[in-house]
Amino acid sequence: MREDIEDIRKRIEKIDNEILRMMANRTAAAVEMGKRKASDSLPLRAPEVEEKVIARYVSKAKEFGMSESSASTIARLLIHESIEQQGLIPRPAKSKRILIVGGNGKMGQWLCRFFAARGHKIKVYDTTESIKYPSESDLKQGVLEAEVIVVSVPISATNAMLEEIYSYSPSGLIFDISSIKSPSSEVLKKGAKTFEVCSVHPMFGPETNSIIDENLVICNCGSYDAVEKAEELFDGANITKTDLDEHDRLMAYVLGLSHATNIAFFETLNRSDKSYVELSRVASTTFKEQVETSHNVVSDNAQLYYEIQNLNPYGQEVLSTLIDSVVSIKEAAAKGDKEAFTKMMSEGKGYFGGD
Repeated sequence: MREDIEDIRKRIEKIDNEILRMMANRTAAAVEMGKRKASDSLPLRAPEVEEKVIARYVSKAKEFGMSESSASTIARLLIHESIEQQGLIPRPAKSKRILIVGGNGKMGQWLCRFFAARGHKIKVYDTTESIKYPSESDLKQGVLEAEVIVVSVPISATNAMLEEIYSYSPSGLIFDISSIKSPSSEVLKKGAKTFEVCSVHPMFGPETNSIIDENLVICNCGSYDAVEKAEELFDGANITKTDLDEHDRLMAYVLGLSHATNIAFFETLNRSDKSYVELSRVASTTFKEQVETSHNVVSDNAQLYYEIQNLNPYGQEVLSTLIDSVVSIKEAAAKGDKEAFTKMMSEGKGYFGGD
C-alpha cells in the first residue's frame, strides 16, 4: 500500500528529530573535548582536524549519493557549533582582569560580553556607569590593576587615551580596536618600545553573535609578546597578523572601497525619480542583495564611516581607481565596445579565481 503524503511527512519529521538528537549528542561530546582543551590549555581550534572532519563528510556524501557541497556545509555548521560551545568553557588558568576603556559603546559592550563569556573578569571605564559590568571611575587605578587594557573609543580620541594610559606605567597588555590606524601609528609604536602594545581590528560589527570564523586583524607595533597575547585572547577567530603600516592600505579596499560603493549605490537611487517601493516591486536577485548590503551600511554609524574615508591616507587613491572603473564601464557601454566590457568581466572572474 502506497504511503500518502502526510505519512511521508511524519516519517521525515521522525528522522529530523533523530538528526537533532544526534547533533545534541555530538555537541555534548564536543563540550567534553572542550573541557579537556581548557584543562590542558590547548588552543580552541585545530584547523587540520577541522579539514579532516569536512573531508570525511564529503567522502561519506559520495558513498550515499548526496551532494558534496551540502555535506561540506553541514560539517562546517557542526564544527562551528562545537567550537562555539567550547569557547564558552571558562579557562581559570587563563582568566584575565580586563579593563575596557569605552566599554559602554557598541563595540565596547560586545567586548565585555565576549570576554566575560570566556571567563575573564571585566571592568568598564567610561563616561557613564556600566549597567551590567563593574565600573571603574579611576582610570589610573583601573590601568594599574588590569592585566589587559582595551581601548574602545572613537578614532579621534584614541591617541589621547593611549598617552594617558602610558603615563600610569601599566604592566598589562594594551591594544586599541580602531578601524584606521594611521592617526595613532606613532603613538602605538612609541608605546610598544616600553610596554606590551599591539593594535587589533575586529572585522565585524557589534551585532555579531559569535567570533567563530569571523576575521580579526592583529597589527604588530613592535612588541611580539603583545601580538602573541592578543592572539590567545581571540582564539577561535580567523586571525591575520600584519605590520601596523600595512593595515590602512588593506582597509582602503576592504572598508573604504566597499563602503563607498554601497554609499554610491543608495545615493544614486536617492537621486533618481524612482521610489524604493516602485523599484522593489521589480527587483532582481542582484538588486535585492545589493539593497540588503547597502541598507546595512546606511543604518550604521555615519561618524565612523566618515572617519574611515577621511582618515585613511590611502583612501583617495582607491576611490580614484573606483571612479576610473565606473568611467570604463560607462564608456564601454556608450561606445558599444563589447570587447572592452567582456574583457573587464573576464579579468574580474580571473581575479576571483576563475570558475
